[in-house]
Amino acid sequence: MDKEKLYHQIALACLKVLKNPTAAGEGADQIQAVYDAIDQAFNSQFTLLNDELEDCKQRLQLIADLNPDEYQLVDAQDIAQHSGAKH
Repeated sequence: MDKEKLYHQIALACLKVLKNPTAAGEGADQIQAVYDAIDQAFNSQFTLLNDELEDCKQRLQLIADLNPDEYQLVDAQDIAQHSGAKH
């Protein structure tokens, strides 16, 4: 996921809280509601990025475990280019 898309999703979460002042309250409550929205959106994105990192680590391990007597470069390329979840 690119930085712009991540920021956009966090900004949308903040705007949603600010557009509904009755749910967020006033003053300090509204500020805390915005902080909570940022935290929730960030954690959601962090989970997706962590899942992607784990997938990459698994694919690298598969490549590292390839027996060079049985496999060729194209096999490693196939593993590396496997398209998992797109965010």
